[in-house]
Amino acid sequence: MMKKLVTLFFVLVLSLSTFTPAQASSDKVPIAGSSILTAKQMGDYVLLKNPEPKLTTVDIYRLAELYLSLGRQEGIRGDIAFAQAILETGYFKFGKDVLPEQNNYSGIGAVGGGAQGAYFNTPEEGVRAQIQHLKAYANTEPLVTEKIDPRFDYVKRGIAPYWTDLNNRWAVPGDQYGERILAIFSEMKSINLAIPNVSSDWSSKLPPAALYLKADMPLISPDGKVTKVLKKGYNYKVFGTIGNNYNMGGNYYIAANSGKMSVYIGRLHIKNKDVNLYRPDGKVHRKLAPGEIVRVYSYDDKAYYVGGGYYIQRNAGVSFYKGTIKMTADSPLYATNGTVAKTLKKGQEFRVYAINGNKLDLGGGFYLNYDKQKQVYNNH
Repeated sequence: MMKKLVTLFFVLVLSLSTFTPAQASSDKVPIAGSSILTAKQMGDYVLLKNPEPKLTTVDIYRLAELYLSLGRQEGIRGDIAFAQAILETGYFKFGKDVLPEQNNYSGIGAVGGGAQGAYFNTPEEGVRAQIQHLKAYANTEPLVTEKIDPRFDYVKRGIAPYWTDLNNRWAVPGDQYGERILAIFSEMKSINLAIPNVSSDWSSKLPPAALYLKADMPLISPDGKVTKVLKKGYNYKVFGTIGNNYNMGGNYYIAANSGKMSVYIGRLHIKNKDVNLYRPDGKVHRKLAPGEIVRVYSYDDKAYYVGGGYYIQRNAGVSFYKGTIKMTADSPLYATNGTVAKTLKKGQEFRVYAINGNKLDLGGGFYLNYDKQKQVYNNH
């Protein structure tokens, strides 16, 4: 009996020892495909590991957005490519061979022994080169963007369609290279979803954001059942997040997937003719016309980010607003001191510049107390 138990124990140990964490993450994950993570998740993960990433002209969130945008253009998983960059740069601490000012996030041309590898003029070029190099390995499809990867033609096209196929190819020695990338991605995926520029303790009953669907998505009830399918091509209100899902109201939710949706937090009104739309490399893309309305996905103290790494500088020529409020009944407008300044008439509509609980900032120091019996709020 003891011999049987020992034999059984040995078999169990043997079977468990052959199932390592690296192998657990080595499922055949294609290099080509749509990203699922958001730039906020990706940036938050890096800052958790390294609060001061060594970047040149972009912050970590803008860099993450470049990976998603350029990956989308070439049909490559930009979120996993970002995990590869994390591996290559050591969470953007860099090392002795590749310097931050090279904008080379994937070690292209850096073969060791002090060889620094390729230099790229901008972060956008560095990301684009990495995405193109991955595409060279992944398939034989033609490039959509102008070729900038200096080693694109050295790759046998389509030889490595899966991340684990990069083992001993992208980096030498490169044992478990793909598994290490996927392990980082798996950890990054565990970062809780957050809406940019929206506090986690959002107290208003009004939606802080909206999303545009690029694919049909199932709406899940609080008890986990599919209630209906939200159709692509439409905008929907977002009331917050539940884990890694977007709360669509009443704790009904859809799973976050950056490849199938875009979440925006407001709009920008262009007020004069001297406002530029800038490309990710900092060059002017075009002049914006007075009266144009542009969706805003995030902002900081320098700029409003309007998708794909493009941005508009913060200045007096633009005005950011969260949504609009329409009066369905006469409603009092309050001054800062709490006195009634005037009565807003039924049918009138105004922009809402900020939301603090039930207080809606209508500009000029005036606010409205939201009452769903008297007003209708719209943010999409």
